[in-house]
Amino acid sequence: MSTIHTSTHDTDNMARSIDEEQLSNGSIPSLFMKFAIPGVIGMLFIGLQVIIDGLIVGRLLGSSALASINIVLPLYSMSAAVMIIIGIGSQTIVSIGQGKRDYKMAQDAMTTGYVATLAFSLLISIIATIFAEKVVTLLGSNEVLFENSKSYLLGLFPFILPIGCAFYNDYMLRAMGRTKTGMALMSGAVILNVILNILFITLFDLGVFGVGLATSISFSLSAIISTIVLHRKNIRIHLTKGKFKIRLLINILYNGSSEGISEFAGGVTLLLFNLTLMKYIGEDGVAAFTIINYIYLVGVLIFIGISDGIIPIISYNYGAKQYDRCRETYRFTARCIGAIGVVIAAILTFGSSTILKVFFDDSSKHIEEIAVAGASIYAIAFLINGYNVLTASLFTAIADAKRSVIISALRGLVLMPIFISLVPLFFGIEYVWYALPLAELLTLGVSVVYYQNLKRRLH
Repeated sequence: MSTIHTSTHDTDNMARSIDEEQLSNGSIPSLFMKFAIPGVIGMLFIGLQVIIDGLIVGRLLGSSALASINIVLPLYSMSAAVMIIIGIGSQTIVSIGQGKRDYKMAQDAMTTGYVATLAFSLLISIIATIFAEKVVTLLGSNEVLFENSKSYLLGLFPFILPIGCAFYNDYMLRAMGRTKTGMALMSGAVILNVILNILFITLFDLGVFGVGLATSISFSLSAIISTIVLHRKNIRIHLTKGKFKIRLLINILYNGSSEGISEFAGGVTLLLFNLTLMKYIGEDGVAAFTIINYIYLVGVLIFIGISDGIIPIISYNYGAKQYDRCRETYRFTARCIGAIGVVIAAILTFGSSTILKVFFDDSSKHIEEIAVAGASIYAIAFLINGYNVLTASLFTAIADAKRSVIISALRGLVLMPIFISLVPLFFGIEYVWYALPLAELLTLGVSVVYYQNLKRRLH
């Protein structure tokens, strides 16, 4: 378990804020509503943005344009993975610091994470933009998809820095208890993104370049507004008032690594599915998987929104050594996630055909059939994966990154690549969709063992 150092010298004896008092003494269901629900709504807006983008592109530009965007998404997911590592890791230390009333540590952690986000975002933006043609080729683009993939990348990656800041600021607003502000900003960015998408494609004829540019502009505005909010006088901890510390950066990267691995694994999964389906089926397979992945993403984002949303609650009470509140928060959240998983699985099992028809016209019947078959199998995973996501977030919240990393790596980086590679070889490409539920099921066993051990440690 990572050790976060504090000292009497560092401890600020300022009175707790109203938000801190609620974290320490408020009822768990009330705190869940305050922290998890805005997190879910924000994540859902992001997921709906992806689906609406797919709907707009699929309807207005065709399945080939849709597949070309999906070619670039693994790089975006892998870049987002690093940003999530920094954001979640910083949020954890900021929240634990507030629980211990060590406001200096919390302030330095926020500033350290902010500087790291700026540095990484700038670096990836420069590299991706300069080497755009080589990047899309490495990501698996063929001659049919090359130009559109390159155009989308050039609309999106020059603005990765403000996009990264928008997401980092959202994590910091949650850590400060400003969940409604963060939700409003992220939701507003998504709505603006959808509006700009339609305008750039239909009015300005910018094609897939306009899709990437719409995302860039929308989240850049969110970054500007959230930065102003986090510098207001009534905010106790500011983005830039602390000191950048290498020791804290190491703790941040370590504590946030599991959530980053989950995002990185999503990018790897996208890449492997794209390459496998391109090999066995071609562009139609990639287009079908694009839509399946959109629907899967929305379900997972609900779980991530809930699980990440409760991190400040658990971290604060863990820092305050109120372990019974940590356990109560986890149990309450697990029940909610279980119920949601059953509902999502039922919708995908019985309604996937109706949902997927929205994305395709009559000329895409073959793609639709592939997508319906895959979605009904993916449904099984939702009975399991919410528990894995929640348990990984639990260990992140208490700065036990080792176990969190193992859970996240197993379900994404270890088991998924194995099943995606082996299932088509032994059983045929039509069974490749079973890779996801198999990976989640095997990971579940590890999650259960880790949680039972933790319960005994926290009594």
